[in-house]
Amino acid sequence: MTQVASITLEETRFEDRFLQILEATGLEPEEFEGLPYFSYCPFFVIAGATVSPRIREHGDHSHFEGVSIDVPDEQVEIFYDVLPDLLAQIQPLDEDEEEA
Repeated sequence: MTQVASITLEETRFEDRFLQILEATGLEPEEFEGLPYFSYCPFFVIAGATVSPRIREHGDHSHFEGVSIDVPDEQVEIFYDVLPDLLAQIQPLDEDEEEA
């Protein structure tokens, strides 16, 4: 598996190619509790990634810290080919499209 991102409350890391695709979309990165691009995780899964939660346990309770996003090594190129088209479908409408 290739880890393409780690999105946590403490630190966020994206593989360069993944971040370039995300930034090119113009989508709002900080939609969910300060976790960059976290709200788009379902689209990462549709493109072929596995999203695994990071949970910290403290004795009798636990809390969410973030996620890691991994892609099978043999499917990395497919992931990067599919992802831009998927994200393009959720582009915010510009004012001309909203009036139509």
